[in-house]
Amino acid sequence: MKSTIRNRATALGLATVTGLAGIAFAGGPALADSAGLAGSTSQTAVADAATRSVHFPTDPTTYADELVRAWGNGNTDRVEAFASPGVVDELAAHSDDNVTHWDRTRTEGAAGTTYVNYVNTVTGETMALGLPTEAVHNGGEWGEPHAVHSIEFQV
Repeated sequence: MKSTIRNRATALGLATVTGLAGIAFAGGPALADSAGLAGSTSQTAVADAATRSVHFPTDPTTYADELVRAWGNGNTDRVEAFASPGVVDELAAHSDDNVTHWDRTRTEGAAGTTYVNYVNTVTGETMALGLPTEAVHNGGEWGEPHAVHSIEFQV
């Protein structure tokens, strides 16, 4: 009799653990993703949700530094999240062995745009990135995706 009760208690315990594990598994990332989209099935909403999972700084200088780091590390997804498509193309065309040697030299603002300037410590080349100050420093917890909208290289 004792062994029957023990066996039934063990079976009930295993069923409970298995059931709870199943609930946790079903309530994991799949449910979080669909809940975050609030019924939207468009590709734009999916891309925006994926982009929103990246933390975008609200300080323009930090924002630009994050883009330069991502570019130097070869993190294409992060570069695409931080920059406009035109800037992404320019950075991809400009990638070389010296891509990790950029140091920030100054930050300045003009007409609602913050320009963050860098110098390549190997080649001496300069790069200026432009971001709309208001989009990055929007008063919220996170800045906006794709905010780096201009880039200029000079030798």
